Amino acid sequence: MNTGRRTDIPNAEMIRVHLADERDAEMRLRLVLLNLVVELPASVTLADICRGMDVPESTAYVWLRAWRERGYAGLKHPTETPGPGPGRPPTLDAAQLAELKQLLGERDGWQAAEVRNLIRARWDVELSISQVARILRTKLKMHFGKPYPHDVRRPADAEEQLEQRLIEVYKDLMDQGLDAQDIAIGFLDESSPQLTANTVRLWHFGDGHITKNTAKLKANTIGFYAVVGESVHGFLDASTQEAIAAFLPRIRAANPDYGVVVVILDNFSSHHSAAVQAAADDNDILLVPLPPYAPDLNPVEFIWKSIKRVISVNFIATVDDLRNQITAEWNELARHCSFAKGWIDRFVPSIIDYKNLCE
Repeated sequence: MNTGRRTDIPNAEMIRVHLADERDAEMRLRLVLLNLVVELPASVTLADICRGMDVPESTAYVWLRAWRERGYAGLKHPTETPGPGPGRPPTLDAAQLAELKQLLGERDGWQAAEVRNLIRARWDVELSISQVARILRTKLKMHFGKPYPHDVRRPADAEEQLEQRLIEVYKDLMDQGLDAQDIAIGFLDESSPQLTANTVRLWHFGDGHITKNTAKLKANTIGFYAVVGESVHGFLDASTQEAIAAFLPRIRAANPDYGVVVVILDNFSSHHSAAVQAAADDNDILLVPLPPYAPDLNPVEFIWKSIKRVISVNFIATVDDLRNQITAEWNELARHCSFAKGWIDRFVPSIIDYKNLCE
């Protein structure tokens, strides 16, 4: 056996997909070995990898052959032989793929194992998880990721409700003599990034760990993310109506050249208090509430998620360090309109002609 030889691994991207979700210790060992073969430079031989993982090289070749021939199912049972008969494993023809696409479109969110079971029950075709994933990705153009949760109480017509509110607001402002360039618009929200968050998956050897300060430090943050105008953020002792009201003049100060600032915000009780409304009136700010239970219509949520991901992999010693990290990330992220690109495409054409707004 030539221990210096490295073998090609088909469907290498699926190794990472399975490894991210695998809980069985023995299967993780096999997947980790295959992933090292893929990721490490060719100068690192299979023999080197096997010595580092304390796996016999002959066993590694069995695993490699099983993956090459039958994907995940083969790796799970590497000593089993494929069924009789020559040729490629069975797959789906064009008509079956079209029917599968229609069936999968009847609901949101599928696991690969569910699709495999559906294919088996519908057409008596046995596929591995990696084969199913390849069909979903390359043939049906589906996406693989964590779905954004929608509250069951969210109105079915939430987008239409918000669209109608914006149409009415802009019509009223135009009737008052304002032009498009006189109107700033953006999103207000609060978040409390903290040190204990762990939201990023990282590649690593062994068990994997990261040194963190696990003290219960957090920074109550408020931000105005502008689609038209200037974004601004700050820190609150608490999300009280008085604190939120005190932040509104900062939005106006950041946007002094606009006749009015339209602020879209959720239905948190403090947002609609008398104190906040009075501060909005004093600063020529027009508050537009989102439909209930529809945070997905507020793009600033995606900025908070990005900030939390960065914090989760950094060592932060103090609250001041945490605030400085949040400020640095906010100043960088809020400069980009990409977080609001989908919102702009969906709602802006209904209210005003902001051509080239996010190009």
